[in-house]
Amino acid sequence: MKVEGLLGFLGAALGIAFSLMVLTIPGISQALEEESVAFYILTSGALILSAIGLVGSFVVSHKPRMGGVMMVAAAIGGTMSVSMMFLVPIMLLALGGLIALVNYEEAETEKA
Repeated sequence: MKVEGLLGFLGAALGIAFSLMVLTIPGISQALEEESVAFYILTSGALILSAIGLVGSFVVSHKPRMGGVMMVAAAIGGTMSVSMMFLVPIMLLALGGLIALVNYEEAETEKA
């Protein structure tokens, strides 16, 4: 697995783990002082976006452009999530996606 796939996988796995922790453990949402319906909807969105990033991390080895776009989209969507818990997964997904896109563009310019 390349570096961008590994970064995307780690970011997505952490995002999924943090989302599930926030959704299942009520003490975390109380500690974050957020117990509204919107909080749980945003956390569910972060869970879905992390799953998209996970798929992108596996796709990036065969189709780097599509995998990179999926990881960057997951990172951008994750910035609208609930808390600072998602800062590390967002950075890992964005970094992996950007590395994949830059490597893809370099490979395309070398072929031409």
